[in-house]
Amino acid sequence: MPPSRITLKQVAAEAGVHVSTAWRALKNDTYVEPAKRARIREISERLGYVPDPMLTALSHYRRQQSTPAYRSTFAWVHSFSTRHGWQEEENVRAYHDGAAQFASSMGYKLEEFWLTEPGLSAKRAREVLLARNIRGLLFAPQPRARTEITLSMEAFAGVSIGYSLLTPRLHIAANHQHSSTLTCLRELCRLGHHRIGMVSASDTLSRVEHNFETPYYLLKDAQAKNRPIPLFTIEGLDEAGNVQPWRARFLAWFRRHRPTAIVSTISEVKTWLEEAGYTIPADVSIATLSRIFDPQWTGIDQQEKEIGARAVELLISLFQTGERGVPTTPLRLLVEGRWADGGTVKKIGPANTELLVRLA
Repeated sequence: MPPSRITLKQVAAEAGVHVSTAWRALKNDTYVEPAKRARIREISERLGYVPDPMLTALSHYRRQQSTPAYRSTFAWVHSFSTRHGWQEEENVRAYHDGAAQFASSMGYKLEEFWLTEPGLSAKRAREVLLARNIRGLLFAPQPRARTEITLSMEAFAGVSIGYSLLTPRLHIAANHQHSSTLTCLRELCRLGHHRIGMVSASDTLSRVEHNFETPYYLLKDAQAKNRPIPLFTIEGLDEAGNVQPWRARFLAWFRRHRPTAIVSTISEVKTWLEEAGYTIPADVSIATLSRIFDPQWTGIDQQEKEIGARAVELLISLFQTGERGVPTTPLRLLVEGRWADGGTVKKIGPANTELLVRLA
């Protein structure tokens, strides 16, 4: 006869605690005192306790078949200048919608937490979160690239959406922007384009860890013999007040290099070209790397709602396994973008097979 499996009930009895306490301790839940957690974990290892994978799968199946009961609350953490400033950003709203919907389907609530509220110190923020029994933090994209936050993460599981949060360095869920840019360039090459330009803002390039422009540099190298087109970079933020003064310089760049197609993260590009007398896409094709900002353009749907959902899924897994604090090895969960037609790109000739080979 095979030896009987050690149960969680036996571990709890040996430790002199309730089964739920033993379960929480083995999940490394900070609700259980550190010394007691360590003792229970030592007992489980000594007895040889291993969770039954079949029972775990059955429990997961039962949860899926029933309306999920409330489990816990996660915080939607943001550092915008106003309490609801994140709601003014289309992509951030979409991330939140996807996150909130998935959280609700799994029995979790997503509660807004304004980290930069006037008078709220990092220490006080931690105390408020703990007082509300919130141990899972989902960080919204930050208003600025390379944002540093001093909140102590020791008691919390954390996931960040996008790369704009520099410190603490957490697990990340994001669009696969490198792949998205490659997809965009390949689609343009299939439509016969070989003179392709790119326009973006330096803050945008930084906040995506330069995943947008690196494929473009690959394209430039492949175009070396055909007068490669330099990346047109607007210094600073992709905001109307900062972007508008660059109109004349952009048009000078366009007239000098004469791209047949432009990949852009700057919405104003289309207006500038049309005001200068050019027709889209008859005179030049334009494609966006984020259709949520330019839904009428051809380009990449980054699937923001899916990213929000997957971010919560990752956060739940960290929460349930008891992972807390800044991870030693941060994970990167990347969601593929989708090419979608919006009528701003046209075919100008046979597929550019040479460039397609170089971009493979």
